[in-house]
Amino acid sequence: MSSATEKLAELEEAAAHARGREAAVTAQGSRASRAASAAEGALGLYAEAVGAGEDEDADEEEQLRLAVRDAREQAEPGVWAAKVAGAQRAREQAEQERDVYGHQHFGEIAAEEAPKDEPARERLEVAYRELEQAEAAYAARVRRWVKLAPYGGLDVQTDVPRLPTAGSPDEVRSRFAAGIPAPTPWPLRRAVEATEAA
Repeated sequence: MSSATEKLAELEEAAAHARGREAAVTAQGSRASRAASAAEGALGLYAEAVGAGEDEDADEEEQLRLAVRDAREQAEPGVWAAKVAGAQRAREQAEQERDVYGHQHFGEIAAEEAPKDEPARERLEVAYRELEQAEAAYAARVRRWVKLAPYGGLDVQTDVPRLPTAGSPDEVRSRFAAGIPAPTPWPLRRAVEATEAA
């Protein structure tokens, strides 16, 4: 027997599927409408060319007219409006079933979910302590290079890396995504890389 949480997940998935179906039907209707407009445009261009003096081509005109007829049939507004309405109704029903179940069984769901919280808290607490220690170790190396840099004629402001965890969350994420550097001053790192490459 599935748990209340699993049942809710099934209903959430059904609602998401219904939303996707509604979006797909709407997009299909839009494509059909654009195709009809394109077919009508092609026939109009042909008629304009003939009107301007170009030779008529009965086969081409017939093909263009058939294309317009078929595209209009495929893009029948009433049909697509009904399809979209059906998809919307299915989406609303799925969302309602999800919401009703969630409200009625919230106590059971909460009882199943709450035990998962303590491990998450513990993991974050451990990770934060580790981050603090790692940050302190990196900062100590930066401070050391700040003191040593003048002996090598290095610019403390531009040559010594800064603490990668400083700044906004977006800035920090961006730095770590790109790969953070060692605290070693940039000129020394470039020299080491050049030596290794040789």
